Amino acid sequence: MLRIIGFLFFASFFSLKGQNLDFEYVDKVYVPTIKSVTFHPQGMGIAAPVSDVEGNIPLLLTFDELTNDVKRFSYKLIHCDFDWRPSELMEMEYINGYPEDNIQQYSFSSKTTLPYVHYELTLPNRGTRWTKSGNYLLIVYEDETEKFPVITKRFVVVNNLVQIEPRLVIPANASLYRTHQELDFVVNHPKLLIRQPAQEIKASVVQNGQWKNAITGISPFSFRNQQIIFDYQGKIVFPGGKEFRPLDLRSLWQRTGQMADLIRTRTSTEVILFKDKLRGEEPYFQNRDINGRFFIETQDQHNQLAADYAQVVFNLHTIEPIYDKDVFLLGSFNDWSPSPEYRMIFSPEEKGYILKKPMKQGFYDYAFATRAKKEEKLDFMETEGSWYETENEYQIFIYYRPFGARYDEVIGYQVFNSRR
Repeated sequence: MLRIIGFLFFASFFSLKGQNLDFEYVDKVYVPTIKSVTFHPQGMGIAAPVSDVEGNIPLLLTFDELTNDVKRFSYKLIHCDFDWRPSELMEMEYINGYPEDNIQQYSFSSKTTLPYVHYELTLPNRGTRWTKSGNYLLIVYEDETEKFPVITKRFVVVNNLVQIEPRLVIPANASLYRTHQELDFVVNHPKLLIRQPAQEIKASVVQNGQWKNAITGISPFSFRNQQIIFDYQGKIVFPGGKEFRPLDLRSLWQRTGQMADLIRTRTSTEVILFKDKLRGEEPYFQNRDINGRFFIETQDQHNQLAADYAQVVFNLHTIEPIYDKDVFLLGSFNDWSPSPEYRMIFSPEEKGYILKKPMKQGFYDYAFATRAKKEEKLDFMETEGSWYETENEYQIFIYYRPFGARYDEVIGYQVFNSRR
């Protein structure tokens, strides 16, 4: 009895303390010294962070802090509804174990020009296990004299009870035929009795793991027998985009195809890339990519803790500045965030936009986007263009909230490639 009371006090204390954390329910890094954040199923480096309710698919979070000192980092899980707002569940209803715990696994970099401490967290683990399906937010915070967030990451826990049959269709809007992709899908639920599909079922569709541009809260279009049909005309539509630009940094001892110059000293490495061109008006060209993602790897050493950082110089050749717009470098490596840190600066001497960023050895996909002054929406049309032939990966999630329930279950998940 005393152990139960003690646990409840422990959970209540940290829950109240956590309310002071100033964070967002998005994928974000809050501290500039935190770099190379990855979050994926263990052993599946570029897959979306999706697990099962039994915990048979562990998720691995990794990140570096560019320092020589070990910090005390802790983590917390928050259960969310389909729209990424906190659900009504209390922590003890969706967590078996501690609602918060320390990140205990860390290692020091080995003989790198830029020293760092590498941290890893596996979920679920012996101290923390989830018990409910649904959307979750992982918060990592520094727990010293005052708690403050350093990372937030979204992930989904699935209890697969239905089957999803997706297909790519011609966009209903004829003006989007050459530039966009439209999806329809059917949800089969022979083993699950759903009494009111129109009120109890919602779907979310995510393109290339980007929740920022996801189409969420989609209600069924119709239903019959044991099928729920999402066959809208012109609703589940995404820009096709272009295949992403590649950057191979796995070796810092020899140039790869994107490197115009490689400058090494005893204390630093600088990689100058060939000039990128605007692709908005260029025709579609098929090439393999990893759909905007990245993975960390070094081909120079056997020890992955010897993976080094290089100062990478990006150059988008435009001749003249793009009128009344900012230009940003984007990819999953920065959570597709147009932050000031990734805003490029126009150089009259180079006749293009320049940005120098520290990046760890690995393979990256990236893209450029513009944003009009005093607006929030990003535009890829001028810098990258959009074509319906582009290969994209879509993740489809099915949410279920029966009458009287207090949270959104995730009862279906399907990955669909537009090339199928």
